[in-house]
Amino acid sequence: MIQELDETIRELILTYGNFGRNNIEISFDQPTGAWAAGLTRPTINCYLYDLRENLELRSAEISVERGQDGKAIKQLAPRRYDLSYLITVWTQGQVADEHAVLWRVLAVLAERSPLPEGVCQGALASQPYPIKGRAAQPALPIESLPDLWGVMENQLRPAINYQVTLAMEREITFTRPMVFTKRVRVGRRDDITVGDEVLQFAGIVHAAGEGGQALSGAAVTLLERGETVYTDAYGRYSFPNVVPGTYHVQVKVDGRESEHTFDVPAVDRDGSRYDLEA
Repeated sequence: MIQELDETIRELILTYGNFGRNNIEISFDQPTGAWAAGLTRPTINCYLYDLRENLELRSAEISVERGQDGKAIKQLAPRRYDLSYLITVWTQGQVADEHAVLWRVLAVLAERSPLPEGVCQGALASQPYPIKGRAAQPALPIESLPDLWGVMENQLRPAINYQVTLAMEREITFTRPMVFTKRVRVGRRDDITVGDEVLQFAGIVHAAGEGGQALSGAAVTLLERGETVYTDAYGRYSFPNVVPGTYHVQVKVDGRESEHTFDVPAVDRDGSRYDLEA
């Protein structure tokens, strides 16, 4: 992932900075004194000097997806990491030339957050969140910048601190049956017997035929109660406070109409029993 971020930064600078690809070099090596002495043409150095978790973005949220087998796949939210680059410009000419190039690079990085999709390389194109970059902003690692140059045995020079936040998916997932019916028993705490049973059932309305897409905005009517709800953007509907029994449901969408009959709760415990075709 880090190598793909390097290539993304390279593409970002070359594309939006209007630098000739044969006229300037972009390096990710440590800018030591020995490295600088071996340069033969103008170079933009992007040195990755720090990587740490972004604790402000840490999340315990659990995402739920519906698998092909009808089960729910639960996964913890990805961890977020800040990768910090020290960006400098090296030429054999005047300091003014280096400053001019550095300013162009700053303009590219400061104006493009999140990163444009067209420059994202490899796995970065499928990150779960937009990739945000922060240029020339205060950061804890940058406080020891003079010491960093001393370790690299090189002279202190103007630099852009560039920080990019990436997500790392967690491998831990949980697979459980999808919940389509919720059972609620109503009664006083001090009662010996439990009172009436109330259920909630839900499903998805999709186009008829194998692999039919989910239909949003479909009108779903529970005929026994004369109650109508509309499916959301993912085709989902639900009816709360339903007592056990046999029900008839009518679906209307795009001029089509269909009726369905099922038991609540589903006798075979198959949650997809409440999915409807239209």
